[in-house]
Amino acid sequence: MMKKMLIGRFGFDSKAIMVLTDKPGSKKLRATGQNIKIQLGNMIAKALPGDRLLFFFSGHGTTVTDDNGKLRQAIVGCDDNNINCLEFRHYVNLLPKDATLTILADSCCSGGLIDQEPVQVGLPYHPQPPDRSCRPRRMLPYDAYLAQLSSRTGLNSPNIGVHLVQLFKSEASILFTQPPNKHPQPLKADQGILLSAGEPDEFTYEDEDENGAPCGAFTKVVVEILKGTPALITNKKLVMKARGILGVKKINPQHPCLYCSRKNVDAGFLGKATHSRVEIGETSAEDHVLQE
Repeated sequence: MMKKMLIGRFGFDSKAIMVLTDKPGSKKLRATGQNIKIQLGNMIAKALPGDRLLFFFSGHGTTVTDDNGKLRQAIVGCDDNNINCLEFRHYVNLLPKDATLTILADSCCSGGLIDQEPVQVGLPYHPQPPDRSCRPRRMLPYDAYLAQLSSRTGLNSPNIGVHLVQLFKSEASILFTQPPNKHPQPLKADQGILLSAGEPDEFTYEDEDENGAPCGAFTKVVVEILKGTPALITNKKLVMKARGILGVKKINPQHPCLYCSRKNVDAGFLGKATHSRVEIGETSAEDHVLQE
């Protein structure tokens, strides 16, 4: 659904789109944490000044805790390795001049997925209402994530980083493999643009696409808005429209957010650029137990 939209609506070259997935039997690259990071790094390394880059992720989101007890938003690869907000900050900082990296994150806890990126639409904190969901959530709860990792490492530690480093060694997040003074810091002005499916601590949900296949509710709404808006739409208007549709639902409400510099608030969503490259990561939103 998203790939078709990118090619038909925005003129992306199909050869410049890399799709990763966890679908059984697929010949595509598996959406492991390390593969996602490698492809993100490759995409940015090939970028030229003025390029537009897109990273689209549909799957599980979670939060992890650093050594100071601060919650960090993260997406989870199909091997349980995560890519958190510090990694995305790192990639945004590597962008060449005037190139943009738009992140479309359809997962729980996706608000704030670029560390310390200014919030332009949304709240720093949105209290989570009681869960009356009748649809699958895209959340991998912290306790469940910790238990899943513990079952694989055999370690009895409440520190999720201990398990991730044990399992993934140097492929684990820089949040756990590097000291805080080595963590990437935000630039004065950057070209990272995050459109998240919800607030930093909010559940997001699944829906069905036009063919009845499962997809994220945020993804479905974004595609529908773009189909109904032939003219260029700004990042802010796209998020506000999605927020107006998803945020008023009596069951399974979610509140999409926009994080970017002031300069990019009213910039066109995936506006014209010299070249365009995409990475699409898709992992199942079903609860999963992975085997080594």
